[in-house]
Amino acid sequence: MKHLLPFLLPILVLAGCRPSPTKAAIERQLQDYPESRVQDIYKSFCQDNLGPEHLIPDPEYAENYLLTELASFREDLDSLRYDAPERMYCPVGDQGNYVRVDLFNVLDGRISKELLLDAFVRSANEGKKATPEEWVAKWKDISGIIRRDFKGITGAEDDLARLDSLLSEVHLIMHHSRAFEEAYHPHYRIIAKDIFESELKPLIDR
Repeated sequence: MKHLLPFLLPILVLAGCRPSPTKAAIERQLQDYPESRVQDIYKSFCQDNLGPEHLIPDPEYAENYLLTELASFREDLDSLRYDAPERMYCPVGDQGNYVRVDLFNVLDGRISKELLLDAFVRSANEGKKATPEEWVAKWKDISGIIRRDFKGITGAEDDLARLDSLLSEVHLIMHHSRAFEEAYHPHYRIIAKDIFESELKPLIDR
């Protein structure tokens, strides 16, 4: 064992210096979207664990909603209210179960609305999901990391307290913060990673 210590010590030191996947995911969120608040971090991890917000028993409703949002998005872009997004897709949370796919990919012709809708419905109805109890336990760990390492996020303590109160009443689904909405104008659908990697990513990257 003594002979192994000189070789093991650098490995142990490096392992100790690496951020946890959760911390790394929070850092990625803040680097990619600096105006994020705790509420937006919550939403990212929640989507990773619970997937799209609801099952979709009625694909026709999902299609109509998508068409309405696409029309509104195009109108905003055409009127120069804001620019096209910088990122066409991004992973959520720290497990990589789901990916946000920006609707600009449809407006830009990279993928069809039919393909995106089909991928979204399958992701909502068949994707991997945690139970509400598992998610609440997971968020408790995440919020502890935020309290310890990310105190500088604007309004962090107030947001954490508010989220704790909402979760105690089993209100799990949150919107983006106003700051995030105003800075990034999010328009996207949540797609299961395996569906995204095999069906959407090749077309978007091409």
